[in-house]
Amino acid sequence: MTQEGSDVEQVRRIGGRYTLSGLLGAGAMGTVWSGFDEVLQRRVAVKELKVPPGVPAHEAEEARERMMREARALGGLSHPNIITVFDVVDVDGEPMVVMELVPSRNLATMIGDHGTLSMSQVAVVGFATAGGLRAAHRSGITHRDVKPGNVLIADDGRVKLTDFGIARNVADAPMTSAGLVLGSPAYIAPEVAMGQLVTPAADLWGLGATLFAAVEGRPPYDVNGDPVATITEVVDGEVPRPRGSGPVVDVIAALMRKEPDARMPLEEVRQRLRPLIEDPDDPVYPGSPDAPTIGSGITVPSPPRAEHTGRAASAPLAPSPTGARAPVGAAPLATSPGALPVPPRGPSASRSARMAARPAPQRTVTGAAAVGLVVAGAAVVLAGVVGGWSVTRMLGGQSPSTTVNVTSASTQLQQHSDELGFTIPVPRDWTPYPHQPVDGEPSVSFVSPDGSEALTVQRAASREDAQSVPGVVLEQSASGDAVELVYSDDLRTSWRHVLPADEGVWTVTLTVPQRAAGATSAALFELLVDGFAPTTT
Repeated sequence: MTQEGSDVEQVRRIGGRYTLSGLLGAGAMGTVWSGFDEVLQRRVAVKELKVPPGVPAHEAEEARERMMREARALGGLSHPNIITVFDVVDVDGEPMVVMELVPSRNLATMIGDHGTLSMSQVAVVGFATAGGLRAAHRSGITHRDVKPGNVLIADDGRVKLTDFGIARNVADAPMTSAGLVLGSPAYIAPEVAMGQLVTPAADLWGLGATLFAAVEGRPPYDVNGDPVATITEVVDGEVPRPRGSGPVVDVIAALMRKEPDARMPLEEVRQRLRPLIEDPDDPVYPGSPDAPTIGSGITVPSPPRAEHTGRAASAPLAPSPTGARAPVGAAPLATSPGALPVPPRGPSASRSARMAARPAPQRTVTGAAAVGLVVAGAAVVLAGVVGGWSVTRMLGGQSPSTTVNVTSASTQLQQHSDELGFTIPVPRDWTPYPHQPVDGEPSVSFVSPDGSEALTVQRAASREDAQSVPGVVLEQSASGDAVELVYSDDLRTSWRHVLPADEGVWTVTLTVPQRAAGATSAALFELLVDGFAPTTT
């Protein structure tokens, strides 16, 4: 198949009715085609999974599941502000998703090309996106990654919410366990960054953060391009407020509340923004040809551009096999699956004997226990392919590496002496991140250069708190007064050493990508724990 704009050497036909004619976007694990439905006589977009030679079987299966998860999520929705899925076709055992074709660019690209939006334009984006989210929430679906890159602005000004690749239905219980960190660091909700259970309220924060970027021309959080520091700021920092005043600013402030239950409901968002749209007599649902659109106030140059559906690659990319077009001249497709409900997998070597897997106790994450989730979550966000989300910077981005490397016990170490009262050897190139929560004990984490691994040392109030972990406990053993656990969730595996202190306990936790966990990481953990020594008890 040739690139769009060149002659098509061979027309491909699938499902007995869809003709694929033009290439809209391509990446390492997928392709988006322009197609035509011969039965209904309409143009469509078709997403095809392409697994390169040498990709492990479990990664290929994850990519298939992610594509099907998005299709299932969208297939149950019908709303003019959400990209519509028409069909799923099985072609030689691989899914091909037939979707609505929308000539468009994403909001991140619009902001990058034209600067901030007017308040009336922001009102249109907010009103429409809130409508799409409301429909999703009513169907039991949480988007989980609302950001400018996932809001499409059609050439006729209509607004479409896209990329439900990491969305979850409330019925998908195995996919909604606590401890998963989902989304893009600059737009992630604080509770999600802490690894807590994701609820529809996370989408309210994402909507507020998206509108913030439209007003300010930048994301609400971006600490010098450092995703780990950005996530820490999301959790611990003050919530930024856009400059100026008025209904739009008030709506943004009401959506970006750190307490999920305090965020403005979507219905109220729409009620507040509707009067700001020029013609209130337009149809209720933005998206029909006569409805309010964003395009009226923007002068857009019109070079030749590919049409697409799904996400645009010029925005901060969350790896996905469902990508679409970038700015003119490039059309990369995001490449990675995302979190999947696969059975937890433990390391192949450790100091403890395997125990029967049992669910971890359900506990509220607070204080010192939360900090481990924040940093471990940051590592997951940074891990690109492992978690299926992106390293986010401003309004541009790049596809993360598809290789996950782990640090071995032979790496060069340096002794770290910490003011919290301990010493421990750490890999020389790992960066320390001290953390002082408002309510809880301080801790310090050391994060690998690529962000895929994190070592966290903290104090916990009790052994019970230290041993209450997110995910499934795979192994647990005792050696004298110390206890060690190995636990795992869909994204990561952690080794934890719990050592009694005069008041409470010390915990030393090494977290690595779940699919990379094994003897190498277990040996590194043993080396680091053997070198840990409290200087105060």
